[in-house]
Amino acid sequence: MKKRIICLALALIMVFVLCACGSDGKYRVVKSLGGQEYSIGFRNGDSTYHYIDRALRELSYEGAVDELCYKWFGDNSTVSFPEKKDALADMGYIEPRTFIIGIDLDSFPLCYVSGVDYEGFDVELAQKVCDKLGWVLKIQPIHSEDAYIELNSGNIDCAWGGVVLDKECPDYTILVTYMSTDLVLAGKSVNGGGIRDKVLYMGTTQYSLDIMEENSSVSRKLGQITRVQGGATDYFNALDNGKCDLILTTEAAVDYYNTH
Repeated sequence: MKKRIICLALALIMVFVLCACGSDGKYRVVKSLGGQEYSIGFRNGDSTYHYIDRALRELSYEGAVDELCYKWFGDNSTVSFPEKKDALADMGYIEPRTFIIGIDLDSFPLCYVSGVDYEGFDVELAQKVCDKLGWVLKIQPIHSEDAYIELNSGNIDCAWGGVVLDKECPDYTILVTYMSTDLVLAGKSVNGGGIRDKVLYMGTTQYSLDIMEENSSVSRKLGQITRVQGGATDYFNALDNGKCDLILTTEAAVDYYNTH
Protein backbone atom coordinates (compact mmCIF):
# COMPACT_ATOMS: atom_id res chain seq x y z
CA MET A 1 0.00 0.00 0.00
CA LYS A 2 2.83 2.41 0.92
CA LYS A 3 4.52 1.76 -2.43
CA ARG A 4 1.30 2.44 -4.38
CA ILE A 5 0.72 5.72 -2.51
CA ILE A 6 4.29 6.90 -3.23
CA CYS A 7 3.98 6.02 -6.92
CA LEU A 8 0.59 7.75 -7.24
CA ALA A 9 1.89 10.92 -5.59
CA LEU A 10 4.97 11.01 -7.79
CA ALA A 11 2.89 10.38 -10.91
CA LEU A 12 0.66 13.36 -10.09
CA ILE A 13 3.69 15.58 -9.55
CA MET A 14 5.12 14.61 -12.94
CA VAL A 15 1.78 15.33 -14.66
CA PHE A 16 1.93 18.91 -13.35
CA VAL A 17 5.59 19.24 -14.38
CA LEU A 18 4.95 17.97 -17.89
CA CYS A 19 1.93 20.22 -18.32
CA ALA A 20 3.97 23.22 -17.20
CA CYS A 21 6.77 22.43 -19.62
CA GLY A 22 4.53 21.95 -22.64
CA SER A 23 4.58 19.12 -25.14
CA ASP A 24 7.17 20.41 -27.61
CA GLY A 25 10.20 20.98 -25.41
CA LYS A 26 13.43 22.84 -26.05
CA TYR A 27 15.11 19.96 -27.88
CA ARG A 28 13.94 17.56 -30.55
CA VAL A 29 15.07 14.19 -31.83
CA VAL A 30 16.17 14.60 -35.44
CA LYS A 31 17.23 11.02 -36.16
CA SER A 32 17.22 7.76 -34.20
CA LEU A 33 20.32 5.66 -34.86
CA GLY A 34 19.58 2.53 -32.83
CA GLY A 35 19.00 1.27 -29.32
CA GLN A 36 21.37 0.62 -26.46
CA GLU A 37 20.91 -1.22 -23.17
CA TYR A 38 22.35 -0.52 -19.74
CA SER A 39 23.46 -3.37 -17.50
CA ILE A 40 25.17 -4.08 -14.17
CA GLY A 41 28.28 -6.27 -14.42
CA PHE A 42 30.67 -8.06 -12.02
CA ARG A 43 33.83 -10.11 -12.19
CA ASN A 44 33.00 -13.76 -12.77
CA GLY A 45 32.52 -15.58 -9.47
CA ASP A 46 32.41 -12.42 -7.33
CA SER A 47 30.02 -12.97 -4.39
CA THR A 48 29.32 -9.23 -4.28
CA TYR A 49 26.85 -9.98 -7.07
CA HIS A 50 24.45 -11.64 -4.60
CA TYR A 51 24.46 -8.75 -2.09
CA ILE A 52 23.68 -6.17 -4.77
CA ASP A 53 20.99 -8.41 -6.24
CA ARG A 54 19.26 -8.86 -2.88
CA ALA A 55 19.51 -5.17 -1.95
CA LEU A 56 18.01 -4.11 -5.29
CA ARG A 57 15.15 -6.57 -4.87
CA GLU A 58 14.33 -5.11 -1.43
CA LEU A 59 14.56 -1.52 -2.67
CA SER A 60 12.32 -2.35 -5.61
CA TYR A 61 9.74 -3.97 -3.32
CA GLU A 62 9.81 -0.96 -0.98
CA GLY A 63 9.14 1.49 -3.82
CA ALA A 64 12.54 3.21 -3.74
CA VAL A 65 13.30 2.32 -7.38
CA ASP A 66 9.92 3.65 -8.54
CA GLU A 67 10.53 6.86 -6.60
CA LEU A 68 13.83 7.44 -8.42
CA CYS A 69 12.26 6.53 -11.76
CA TYR A 70 9.63 9.24 -11.37
CA LYS A 71 12.29 11.75 -10.34
CA TRP A 72 14.64 11.09 -13.26
CA PHE A 73 12.42 9.71 -16.04
CA GLY A 74 8.88 10.85 -15.28
CA ASP A 75 7.37 7.35 -14.93
CA ASN A 76 8.15 3.97 -13.42
CA SER A 77 8.18 1.96 -16.65
CA THR A 78 11.66 3.02 -17.81
CA VAL A 79 13.68 0.85 -15.41
CA SER A 80 12.88 -2.68 -14.31
CA PHE A 81 14.33 -4.71 -11.41
CA PRO A 82 12.96 -7.87 -9.79
CA GLU A 83 11.47 -7.25 -6.34
CA LYS A 84 11.26 -9.29 -3.15
CA LYS A 85 10.36 -8.49 0.43
CA ASP A 86 13.17 -9.07 2.98
CA ALA A 87 15.50 -10.37 0.27
CA LEU A 88 18.56 -9.79 2.49
CA ALA A 89 17.11 -11.60 5.49
CA ASP A 90 19.01 -14.86 4.92
CA MET A 91 22.36 -13.27 4.01
CA GLY A 92 23.59 -13.18 7.59
CA TYR A 93 26.15 -10.65 8.78
CA ILE A 94 27.13 -8.20 6.04
CA GLU A 95 30.69 -7.01 6.53
CA PRO A 96 31.28 -3.27 6.03
CA ARG A 97 33.37 -2.37 2.99
CA THR A 98 33.98 0.20 0.28
CA PHE A 99 32.08 -0.60 -2.91
CA ILE A 100 33.59 0.87 -6.09
CA ILE A 101 31.36 1.27 -9.12
CA GLY A 102 32.46 2.27 -12.61
CA ILE A 103 30.17 4.79 -14.28
CA ASP A 104 30.09 5.99 -17.89
CA LEU A 105 29.60 9.77 -17.95
CA ASP A 106 28.23 9.63 -21.50
CA SER A 107 24.93 8.33 -20.10
CA PHE A 108 23.02 11.30 -18.70
CA PRO A 109 20.67 11.23 -16.77
CA LEU A 110 21.89 7.92 -15.37
CA CYS A 111 25.12 9.54 -14.21
CA TYR A 112 27.00 12.76 -14.80
CA VAL A 113 29.27 15.32 -13.12
CA SER A 114 27.79 18.41 -11.48
CA GLY A 115 30.58 20.60 -10.12
CA VAL A 116 32.66 18.19 -8.05
CA ASP A 117 29.82 15.73 -7.44
CA TYR A 118 28.51 12.72 -9.33
CA GLU A 119 24.75 12.72 -9.81
CA GLY A 120 22.06 10.81 -11.68
CA PHE A 121 19.64 7.92 -11.38
CA ASP A 122 22.29 5.20 -11.08
CA VAL A 123 24.37 7.21 -8.62
CA GLU A 124 21.39 7.70 -6.31
CA LEU A 125 20.29 4.08 -6.61
CA ALA A 126 23.80 2.77 -5.90
CA GLN A 127 23.94 5.00 -2.82
CA LYS A 128 20.63 3.56 -1.58
CA VAL A 129 22.00 0.05 -2.10
CA CYS A 130 25.12 0.90 -0.09
CA ASP A 131 23.05 2.50 2.67
CA LYS A 132 21.02 -0.69 2.95
CA LEU A 133 24.15 -2.86 3.06
CA GLY A 134 26.14 -0.58 5.36
CA TRP A 135 28.79 -0.01 2.69
CA VAL A 136 30.65 3.11 1.55
CA LEU A 137 30.09 4.02 -2.10
CA LYS A 138 33.04 5.11 -4.23
CA ILE A 139 32.68 6.16 -7.87
CA GLN A 140 35.18 5.72 -10.68
CA PRO A 141 34.49 7.08 -14.19
CA ILE A 142 35.12 4.54 -16.97
CA HIS A 143 34.22 3.95 -20.62
CA SER A 144 31.76 1.11 -21.23
CA GLU A 145 34.14 -0.63 -23.64
CA ASP A 146 36.76 -0.82 -20.86
CA ALA A 147 34.47 -2.56 -18.35
CA TYR A 148 36.24 -5.92 -18.57
CA ILE A 149 39.68 -4.37 -18.03
CA GLU A 150 38.48 -2.20 -15.16
CA LEU A 151 36.76 -5.12 -13.42
CA ASN A 152 39.53 -7.66 -13.78
CA SER A 153 42.27 -5.20 -12.79
CA GLY A 154 40.40 -4.58 -9.53
CA ASN A 155 40.03 -0.89 -10.33
CA ILE A 156 36.26 -1.26 -9.82
CA ASP A 157 34.07 -3.84 -8.08
CA CYS A 158 31.10 -3.34 -10.37
CA ALA A 159 30.36 -1.79 -13.78
CA TRP A 160 27.20 0.14 -13.02
CA GLY A 161 26.19 3.58 -14.11
CA GLY A 162 25.02 3.99 -17.68
CA VAL A 163 27.32 1.16 -18.75
CA VAL A 164 26.64 -0.65 -22.03
CA LEU A 165 27.81 -4.27 -21.69
CA ASP A 166 28.05 -7.05 -24.25
CA LYS A 167 25.55 -9.64 -23.04
CA GLU A 168 27.34 -12.36 -25.02
CA CYS A 169 30.74 -11.66 -23.44
CA PRO A 170 31.93 -14.51 -21.16
CA ASP A 171 34.54 -12.36 -19.39
CA TYR A 172 32.17 -10.85 -16.83
CA THR A 173 28.82 -11.67 -15.22
CA ILE A 174 25.81 -9.47 -15.87
CA LEU A 175 23.44 -9.12 -12.93
CA VAL A 176 20.63 -7.49 -14.89
CA THR A 177 19.93 -5.41 -17.98
CA TYR A 178 17.63 -2.82 -16.49
CA MET A 179 17.04 -0.10 -19.09
CA SER A 180 17.04 0.54 -22.83
CA THR A 181 16.98 3.81 -24.77
CA ASP A 182 17.68 5.03 -28.29
CA LEU A 183 20.88 6.74 -29.34
CA VAL A 184 19.78 9.80 -31.32
CA LEU A 185 20.86 12.92 -33.13
CA ALA A 186 19.22 15.83 -31.31
CA GLY A 187 18.95 19.53 -32.05
CA LYS A 188 17.17 22.61 -30.73
CA SER A 189 13.48 22.82 -31.56
CA VAL A 190 13.86 26.32 -33.01
CA ASN A 191 16.35 25.14 -35.65
CA GLY A 192 15.38 23.84 -39.07
CA GLY A 193 14.93 20.15 -39.72
CA GLY A 194 17.26 17.77 -41.46
CA ILE A 195 20.91 16.86 -40.98
CA ARG A 196 22.55 17.88 -44.25
CA ASP A 197 25.68 20.03 -43.77
CA LYS A 198 25.04 20.30 -40.02
CA VAL A 199 27.82 20.34 -37.38
CA LEU A 200 27.61 17.35 -35.02
CA TYR A 201 29.24 17.02 -31.60
CA MET A 202 29.66 13.48 -30.29
CA GLY A 203 31.56 11.69 -27.56
CA THR A 204 34.82 9.78 -27.74
CA THR A 205 33.50 6.37 -26.73
CA GLN A 206 33.93 3.40 -29.02
CA TYR A 207 30.18 2.79 -28.94
CA SER A 208 29.51 6.29 -30.28
CA LEU A 209 32.03 5.76 -33.07
CA ASP A 210 30.54 2.36 -33.93
CA ILE A 211 26.98 3.67 -34.14
CA MET A 212 28.05 6.41 -36.55
CA GLU A 213 29.94 3.92 -38.71
CA GLU A 214 26.85 1.69 -38.78
CA ASN A 215 24.86 4.71 -39.99
CA SER A 216 27.35 5.81 -42.67
CA SER A 217 24.57 7.19 -44.86
CA VAL A 218 23.76 9.65 -42.07
CA SER A 219 27.42 10.54 -41.49
CA ARG A 220 27.95 11.41 -45.14
CA LYS A 221 25.19 14.00 -45.06
CA LEU A 222 26.67 15.87 -42.10
CA GLY A 223 28.92 18.84 -42.72
CA GLN A 224 31.31 18.21 -39.82
CA ILE A 225 31.65 15.65 -37.03
CA THR A 226 33.64 16.65 -33.96
CA ARG A 227 34.48 14.19 -31.18
CA VAL A 228 34.72 15.95 -27.82
CA GLN A 229 35.53 14.97 -24.25
CA GLY A 230 32.91 15.22 -21.54
CA GLY A 231 29.39 13.91 -21.09
CA ALA A 232 25.88 14.78 -22.19
CA THR A 233 25.72 17.97 -20.12
CA ASP A 234 28.69 19.35 -22.08
CA TYR A 235 27.06 18.42 -25.40
CA PHE A 236 23.81 20.14 -24.51
CA ASN A 237 25.71 23.24 -23.40
CA ALA A 238 27.55 23.29 -26.74
CA LEU A 239 24.21 23.02 -28.53
CA ASP A 240 22.76 25.89 -26.47
CA ASN A 241 25.82 28.06 -27.16
CA GLY A 242 25.62 27.54 -30.92
CA LYS A 243 28.88 25.61 -31.20
CA CYS A 244 27.09 22.83 -33.05
CA ASP A 245 23.77 22.11 -34.75
CA LEU A 246 23.31 18.55 -33.54
CA ILE A 247 24.57 16.28 -30.77
CA LEU A 248 24.77 12.53 -30.42
CA THR A 249 23.01 11.63 -27.19
CA THR A 250 20.25 9.39 -25.84
CA GLU A 251 16.52 9.83 -26.09
CA ALA A 252 16.41 9.54 -22.28
CA ALA A 253 18.64 12.63 -22.03
CA VAL A 254 16.46 14.59 -24.45
CA ASP A 255 13.33 13.63 -22.52
CA TYR A 256 14.96 14.69 -19.24
CA TYR A 257 16.04 18.11 -20.51
CA ASN A 258 12.59 18.71 -22.03
CA THR A 259 10.77 18.01 -18.77
CA HIS A 260 13.04 19.47 -16.07
